[in-house]
Amino acid sequence: MRLFGYLIALSSIIFLSFNRQQHPLHREWQLVAERITHFNADHSPYEEAKDRLDSVKNVRVQFLPDGSFKSPEGNGSYTLSKDSIYLNLNGKKTSFKYELIDSKLTMESHIKSAKYLVRSRLYFE
Repeated sequence: MRLFGYLIALSSIIFLSFNRQQHPLHREWQLVAERITHFNADHSPYEEAKDRLDSVKNVRVQFLPDGSFKSPEGNGSYTLSKDSIYLNLNGKKTSFKYELIDSKLTMESHIKSAKYLVRSRLYFE
């Protein structure tokens, strides 16, 4: 019976230690660049608008384990689902596909206009 008690205690400790492991997203990120790309509805290049890559300085975003984030635009909340992150800031909701590779975060969104699609890709380090 004593062994059973030790096993329960040990499994509780292991379970709690797994729950405390941080998601790699939970940290402060420095936005370093934004790439804007324009497409036709069929995803071919939209020739009437120039694509651009802008470097970005002094923009930091912090994702916290409690589901909140801090950004220059204000503080909000987020949820994760598979490869997507859903942000809620001042009542406005936005979704991004995200990817974490080698301590680099890429977030991508698509916006439809009447004439074309815009893909915004944000690069964080």
